[in-house]
Amino acid sequence: MFHPLLADPGLLKDQDLDAKIIDLSKKYGIAARMGQGGACQQIVIALDAYKSEQQKRQNASMQATMQKQNGNLDDLINID
Repeated sequence: MFHPLLADPGLLKDQDLDAKIIDLSKKYGIAARMGQGGACQQIVIALDAYKSEQQKRQNASMQATMQKQNGNLDDLINID
């Protein structure tokens, strides 16, 4: 889901993205304890956007790692 006040999470560095997720998780806990349901919903929307960006980056990194490993196996196997 899109949050209208949220900057593009794709422009953030990995460390900044992690920091945003941690910060929003803390704020969500505070809002939930205070009974602020509306604020919790808005925080969840922002958290989902950041977490989906983080997941997308992790998937891309995993794909790159898998391709590197598969390329290395071709040199190891010699069938004559």
